[in-house]
Amino acid sequence: MKPSRFNHFLPFTSDKSIAYNALSNALALIDNKKFKMYTQFVDTGKELTDIELVKDLLHGSFLVEDDIDELDIVRHNMLRGRYATNVLTLTIAPTSDCNFRCVYCYQKSVLSCEYMSESIQNAVVNLLNSMKSHLQAFSVTWYGGEPLLALPIIQELSTEFMRICNENHISYAANMITNGYLLTRNTLEVLKNIKVRFLQITLDGGPEQHNAKRPLSNGEKTFWAILNNLRDGYDLLPQVSLRINLDCDNLSAGDEVRQYITEYGMIDKVVPYFGRIRNDNECYDDSKCLNACEFAEIEYNYALEVGSSTHSTEAKLPNSRTSFCGADRVCSFVISANGLLYKCWSDIGNPSRSVGNILNSINDINSTYLDYLLFDPTQVTPCKDCNVLPICMGGCPFQRIASGKQECSKYKFILNRCLSDATRKLLCTRNLEQSPK
Repeated sequence: MKPSRFNHFLPFTSDKSIAYNALSNALALIDNKKFKMYTQFVDTGKELTDIELVKDLLHGSFLVEDDIDELDIVRHNMLRGRYATNVLTLTIAPTSDCNFRCVYCYQKSVLSCEYMSESIQNAVVNLLNSMKSHLQAFSVTWYGGEPLLALPIIQELSTEFMRICNENHISYAANMITNGYLLTRNTLEVLKNIKVRFLQITLDGGPEQHNAKRPLSNGEKTFWAILNNLRDGYDLLPQVSLRINLDCDNLSAGDEVRQYITEYGMIDKVVPYFGRIRNDNECYDDSKCLNACEFAEIEYNYALEVGSSTHSTEAKLPNSRTSFCGADRVCSFVISANGLLYKCWSDIGNPSRSVGNILNSINDINSTYLDYLLFDPTQVTPCKDCNVLPICMGGCPFQRIASGKQECSKYKFILNRCLSDATRKLLCTRNLEQSPK
């Protein structure tokens, strides 16, 4: 037996320590006397004579057999997920038009008034039809530009998607990333009928901060229109993640947004969270952007505050993953309004980053496609030597390709805090469940 390369141990109380394994996602408390026995085994090879301890450590994968290379397990899981063909994931931009001109938008130089033609729509439907015999699940994220500018196209495509999935017993899920400006009650009724079950909407702070960053294309303000849409259509809303894009200029934005959402009585459905403004495609000022470590700390602190305001007792633990995102999976594509195919939505609008055209073939292979699909974090430094690899899988593929640098997962910086807080919440929940009713 040998210790797992993905173990994490940290003190918890005077007599217990936290044990976490990033590959198995096992989380446990270990008595410090037994932990000392374990460390002696690791440091000196002293035999572990406590049979129950050995059993528990093996069960949580804190110990593994000598002939097991855990990087092989990570690689196996990665390849199995990367090349799975039973799930199709599409991000579809029915238009490259947008009614906003956000100052940090990485698409602002390529926005146009183009809308998806009928021939391209048919090609998208044909793609689903061509794969339906072996699909178990199909998910679509409506994207843009601003997707609600093309609502009739979304309705037409959704109707076909739902019909095909229903006839072939394929699980169907739909999401939308929208700026929320056009999200009237009538629009929400439409989205409900076409099974859009999740929305991402952005408010970048209170009125002054938000309007400075996210004005209409004519320069007019947008904050109150978005907030009032959420309030007026609250009963029709699906779950909403309210994104707050953060940089050095709006560090107080989270508090302001949460105050408005709480005052409007929407915190149960509309949950704010932080996104990080980055200089993707040389679209923004680097000096205003937070680095990964700074953002991880700020984001985590805010998530704790939001959880407290919603009285959440859910333990926020990381999960091991087979890929970082859809960009490094074979059955995941971004489809632009003109039919070009991409692997990442940060590439959309840049034809040199395209991996094909929906009107021709999705099986074309070019260097961009290979850059996304063939990267193996289990074989490169520093990823292969990192004990958070299974919950990171090499970081954002777009950032790696665009900048030539690996950007570590936030858990590289805040994992110990996550584990401590999650353990406390789990113990609190257990005590509540066991208390007399």
